[in-house]
Amino acid sequence: MKQETTSIERLFRQHYSKMYHLARYILFDTDECHDVVSDVFARILEDKITLLPDTEEAFLLRSVRNRCLNLIARKSVKERATRQLLDDTTGVMAADDDERLDQLMLIISHLEPPLRQQILRLRYLQEMSYQEIADNLCVSKVTVYNHLSQAMDTIRKHLKTTKR
Repeated sequence: MKQETTSIERLFRQHYSKMYHLARYILFDTDECHDVVSDVFARILEDKITLLPDTEEAFLLRSVRNRCLNLIARKSVKERATRQLLDDTTGVMAADDDERLDQLMLIISHLEPPLRQQILRLRYLQEMSYQEIADNLCVSKVTVYNHLSQAMDTIRKHLKTTKR
């Protein structure tokens, strides 16, 4: 255990600056950059990854880059879905956000099958990835995607009909 700690400390001291600057170049957000670099080191500890001295820097930088790109992709999907829902609901009840939220929650509670409700809630309320949802519910990622897509279509239709 002491050797693992010493090894991770050496990696941290030797490579943190380069890893942070790479994350900063990609994300432009100080807090997210620190989180990404910390996540990479946490993964090394959790998975007990052994790095070869001649490839450790490349592995660490590639890990930071991949984690940053995954973070951007997750944010992009979430932002697009949120923007789409908000665009569809803007004219519906712009006067009262609580009423709009209540209407949205009512639509979600009536989604069929119940699995669709569960997938939607896991994705947007618990911010789980498609893979995490698939693993959690023992379904495929394609099933998760299809249910989310159909749920969004249903919500959009309900909001448009109430808009008229």
